[in-house]
Amino acid sequence: MASPPTKRTMLALRACDLFPPAIQHTLISDITFQGDYGLTPDASISFGEDIVSFQRSKLFNCIRNLLSEDNARAALLDELGNEWVFEVVEIDGVRRVAISHGDHHFVLPDFYGLSPDKTERVMRFEKEAEEVNLPNDAAGGWRETLTSRSLLDSEVDLLLKETKETPLRVMASIGSALGTGHADISTFVPRSERYYERLVGEYQQHRTITEYALTGATARIRQLFSWRPVDGFLLSLLLSSHSSISSAIKTELPDEHVLVPAYEWLEADGDRISQIGAIEIGLQILDKLPAVQPSVRAMIEDIRDDNPDNEQSRSHLCSSLIVLVDGELSRTKILRGKPPFWRRLASIAQASLIERCIIKAGVGVAHFSEWASQARAQQFYLQTLTDLRQEPRWLPDYASPAQLKAEFISRIMTSARQNADKIRDPELRELLLGEGLHSLPSMIEFPFAFLSGPLEGGLEAQLEPPPQFLKEIEEQLTSDVLTPPSFVALVNSALIFRLDSKQVQLATKALRSAKHQLRQVHNEERLFNALRGVAIVAAVTRSGELAEELRILVRRCRREPGRSFSIGEATVIGLIAAAAYPQLREWTQFVGEWLTELAFDSSQPDEMRSLLSEIRRLCQVAPELWFTCGRAEAALSAALARTST
Repeated sequence: MASPPTKRTMLALRACDLFPPAIQHTLISDITFQGDYGLTPDASISFGEDIVSFQRSKLFNCIRNLLSEDNARAALLDELGNEWVFEVVEIDGVRRVAISHGDHHFVLPDFYGLSPDKTERVMRFEKEAEEVNLPNDAAGGWRETLTSRSLLDSEVDLLLKETKETPLRVMASIGSALGTGHADISTFVPRSERYYERLVGEYQQHRTITEYALTGATARIRQLFSWRPVDGFLLSLLLSSHSSISSAIKTELPDEHVLVPAYEWLEADGDRISQIGAIEIGLQILDKLPAVQPSVRAMIEDIRDDNPDNEQSRSHLCSSLIVLVDGELSRTKILRGKPPFWRRLASIAQASLIERCIIKAGVGVAHFSEWASQARAQQFYLQTLTDLRQEPRWLPDYASPAQLKAEFISRIMTSARQNADKIRDPELRELLLGEGLHSLPSMIEFPFAFLSGPLEGGLEAQLEPPPQFLKEIEEQLTSDVLTPPSFVALVNSALIFRLDSKQVQLATKALRSAKHQLRQVHNEERLFNALRGVAIVAAVTRSGELAEELRILVRRCRREPGRSFSIGEATVIGLIAAAAYPQLREWTQFVGEWLTELAFDSSQPDEMRSLLSEIRRLCQVAPELWFTCGRAEAALSAALARTST
């Protein structure tokens, strides 16, 4: 007869009730916590899409008894009282447990950890660890446990979770979900920091993507190649959202003869990010391995011909998946302690992994893209705007299909120019370096091909502005009349070139001289683009002075008769301009003051509801803002309460 729970155990259970379910589950699942407080949790385990459920302790004891004998059979009642027959069967030389009741037959998951046979436990674990590429630091502890004894009931779930949090198992889960049509976002975007470290490598206080490529990414790439050269190469390409990682992959390449089949697979079934990385690497090794040239050329032509305006396009799918994954990671906050570039590296790698699964499953791209782009769009947008404080050179609009294609074309052309002497095929050379109608150079548009990539938001611009640009900036900002086009040269230069304080001072002085008024504003879109451009300049140059002048300009524009300058547009401009303050305290103060002013300036219920929703969502993304935005939230809530009575 089981002994009654102790007072200590009851207090622990009562305390757990005070926490949300997710925290309760984490505590009760912790073996140390169980031991300290005398907890022996049980659970219900279901099989066959919930056709049958068993109490975990009884199920595992039955399996232990079966695996201790050869050709054993046993019976066990499920939770509804139905009797199921259990027996050991051999599948591909491996002992498994099958169950049956009437017309229902199942082979249970592989519970090898419950076997009393040490050799069987260890051998099966080693095989599984190799199959999923379980990291050595994780495998070592389990190897030691399985060598000394069979697993406890609670450890079975922990081992299963350990192996599930690997890219190969996640890919299998996504493929299965796409095949059945039953999945939620957590299937596509795992809620585990450990998983993303296994996907892209461990972050160790790196400041930029170029630093990370030399250490964390390189360590991950080496481990993948030492596991399986070809599979490791294909998995490492998921990290290719920046050319520095493509270069790191190139230095660790396996034997050249194994690359040709990998390139052929990438041409047919690869995701866009992996294809870009493979193209950059392929152009570097064309002289040594010309056999990859047909695949390299085919991938380049496919990217060139992809229409980002088409919902069926691969660039549209890639964009939608990035928004989905990064937005979900923002919502769950599991990577909140990581810098934006590392979170985006993980987001894009996971988006690319999902893209591979979609291609393999033959899922309709347009339908999936529509769902993915809408599911977490607002969360992604606000997260990226708050990221500007740390990395001001990459805006949420840059995740659009058109801009992603421009980014891809730019990376391919940069690699082609760097390896021009290795491109000897006339047709490939014309495609990459020629001036024909169908060449890549003919597709270059300023400034889109020269904007920062998704992992480059924290990198400073390296190019000095040409003299003609500086002259144009000065002419536009010192003209007698200040109009929206007066800022075009400055904005375009700020996104690409390294500007000094002189150009920013010109803009600040121009706004003051014009008394914060813009003339010849023919439409609201033009006005918004001009103000947004000034905000970008303030953010990129970290000019708090320009941000403050912009605040006055936006205020005047919103109050001018006949203007339909929306509250949403004003909010976006303010969040971009806030990046002029990289320190958290100053940033939260600027955002709070900007949104509070908008809140007290709002009078229409629809406008107030929109702003209130935006403030609450923004404070979920960046909880630090509650302190400075609380007054705005309270004022809007009170005003809306009055209008509803």
